Amino acid sequence: MQTSSGNSPLDPLWIFPDGAGSSGPRLLVPCLEVDRPGGLWERLLCVYIIDKRKTITQTHNAIPMANTEVTDEAPARQAANSLNRSGLTLRELEVLRAVISEGKTTAAAHRLGISQPAVSRAIAQLEARLNRQLFHRNGNKILPTSEGLAFNEQIEPIFATLARLNAAETEDLNAQRLRIAAPPTLAHRLMTRLIPGFLKENPEASVHLEIGMSTNVTAAVADENADLGISDGRMRHDGLKMYPFRQAIAHAAIPVDHRLAQRDEIVPEDLAGESFIALTRRFHQRNVYDRIFAERGIERKIRAETATSIAICELVREGMGIGLVNPFPVSLRPLEGVVFRRFSPRVDYLTQFFVPAGRVSPIAQRFIEHARRAVPVDAYSHPA
Repeated sequence: MQTSSGNSPLDPLWIFPDGAGSSGPRLLVPCLEVDRPGGLWERLLCVYIIDKRKTITQTHNAIPMANTEVTDEAPARQAANSLNRSGLTLRELEVLRAVISEGKTTAAAHRLGISQPAVSRAIAQLEARLNRQLFHRNGNKILPTSEGLAFNEQIEPIFATLARLNAAETEDLNAQRLRIAAPPTLAHRLMTRLIPGFLKENPEASVHLEIGMSTNVTAAVADENADLGISDGRMRHDGLKMYPFRQAIAHAAIPVDHRLAQRDEIVPEDLAGESFIALTRRFHQRNVYDRIFAERGIERKIRAETATSIAICELVREGMGIGLVNPFPVSLRPLEGVVFRRFSPRVDYLTQFFVPAGRVSPIAQRFIEHARRAVPVDAYSHPA
């Protein structure tokens, strides 16, 4: 068996049992000292089993190490062989922290998902083990004593170590999981083309694609509920870091048998009196188009409004009218019965990836790089 520890007496100590049949390394956290009668004391260790998959299992009992420092193999072996000895439990310490934080045993019970009597029982057991009064009780109120507050500070290294272990485990588990948020048109027309190739290049990775409104996509990434987002809308957000991807200009989507399908370029005057399919008013592009037509005194016959470019194109294909869209990425898949003609005056579109401003996960960076290599060539957009 090998041991490893830091420089401080309160640093965690790793125990590596010998033998192929061992359960895996154990982490002993020398977290606090408890006074005992007669001038004796015990250093309490919380023991964690780390299996081959790095799963963390906390043993039920802390291990009392009487009158000794955990600095060499002998006491480490003693602790490892004493897992069933009576001592403080992690649950009791969690209850202590919850009661101090919440101020009521009922609220602490709700937070921990246990009953109120279980909370009261754990506090009573903890006080009996430590031979200290940790709380003052006054009816429904329970307030920590000075000893209770001091003890709560002493046990903080346990939970700090647990947090570090859990964070490391979460990072390991999520390092190959990519959460993407995208609006419908970009999700169905672009991301579903890019994801298979990315997973082929990264066989250990997995992708979760969340589809929603542009505002929800932005919020998901800014709040770090998604690792990567994409949008072609106008965006300014301090919580996001942008990666420009593709540039395009507005095109008119026209039924293939419409008279305007023969034109190379469409101007606002061409659409006077034409049945028109518009974006809903919550989009910035809708305001841009409305202003262009209003400045020229041109009225369109708006027959339908919808929230996505692909829906506009589908309605155009059904002969309902003409729409103005970003041709990227709707043109990446064949859309029989619809042609795209450049619209003037020029309206620019910028499709961008974005990530949380505070961090860029390596897997998100790899996806952006893959997208730039793998995006199909089209006649309506170019790299940004």
